[in-house]
Amino acid sequence: MAIGTADFPFSILDVAAFLRLNIRRRGPDYVYADCPICGDRRGKMNLNLTKNVWRCNYCGEGGGMLALYAKVYGVSSSAAYQEICDALQTGSAAPEYTVPYAAASSNEIPQAERASVQEIHRTFTAMMSALTLTPAHREHLRGKRGLTDAGIEQFGFKSTPPPQLCRTLARRLAERGYTVQGVPGFYVDDYGKLTVKFHQRTSGILIPIHSVDGLLCGLQTRLDKPIRDKDDPPEKEGIKYLTLSSAGKKMGTTSKSPVHFVGDPCSRVVYVTEGALKADIAHTLTGRTFAATIGANNTAGLDQLFAFLSRNGTEEIIEAEDMDKYRNPAVNRGAAKVHQVAIKHGMACRQLIWDPQYKGIDDWQLALHRREQQNEEQ
Repeated sequence: MAIGTADFPFSILDVAAFLRLNIRRRGPDYVYADCPICGDRRGKMNLNLTKNVWRCNYCGEGGGMLALYAKVYGVSSSAAYQEICDALQTGSAAPEYTVPYAAASSNEIPQAERASVQEIHRTFTAMMSALTLTPAHREHLRGKRGLTDAGIEQFGFKSTPPPQLCRTLARRLAERGYTVQGVPGFYVDDYGKLTVKFHQRTSGILIPIHSVDGLLCGLQTRLDKPIRDKDDPPEKEGIKYLTLSSAGKKMGTTSKSPVHFVGDPCSRVVYVTEGALKADIAHTLTGRTFAATIGANNTAGLDQLFAFLSRNGTEEIIEAEDMDKYRNPAVNRGAAKVHQVAIKHGMACRQLIWDPQYKGIDDWQLALHRREQQNEEQ
């Protein structure tokens, strides 16, 4: 008979300690660590301390405690169990094991209870209305991304605020009656002041993430300068987009995995890509309905969305992930997940491909659009 994780004489933190995982940040019921499976060194692997499960948000691998050990060392689950017990000197029959990290429990960072979707929408909407878009960011959206001023206003793009104004911004929102605690990005700093998590090195264009019901459920920043880890290989571009989150900060809140939606919620066909900005541009250029995850493998929100779309009359999902899905295993796994979830909810799903010199569907459509304009002018 199989045993549950509650019967194990160890926890996922014990396994993490034994594997000497490099832990990047902690919360009350989770930690983020570098992934030993794909080798990514940006703390993308989530360890759920309540459920004793893990998942890497970069490579998409995940599972239970035994699977983590088994995948690292290439052994069976039964061998993993015995080796972990032996290594931790508990023996397979030991009823208890003192978790090495238990002493850190008193130092756990308190997290805020997540606000309701309506409160998050109200606070984000008020904050965005107080921000502006710099001329440089406007020119990027116009010149390089092909948007008009009207489109920029319609989608509500703004620039991140200067770090020195973050406390003032959070305080004014709270004074005006908006919910701040429990909204992703807001937290209490080391001086006990409410603030929002914007920094100089993460400055860029703020991109609204809207749910299928039109509520503003998240924000993503297109960074002015991609963030690179010192151990990244030269060919790695670095992180270009960050979702606003204050997980791991005092009274902070996670962003979860919001899915952006733009277009007709009753559309017969819905395209799925990665990135809210990409979806907005592709929607503008094609008039089609798009859903966008915040990362190739951040597909957790697709299940609920696809269930809604199926009930609402959508018959076909078109997977339009970036063309590097043919050489990037992580993007390929994310694309495969789109197909799996669509089929689960009774919708047909097919893959969209285009000229591979254009990475994203927005790049491809913009090139076609500009080519058509040139032909008309000739």
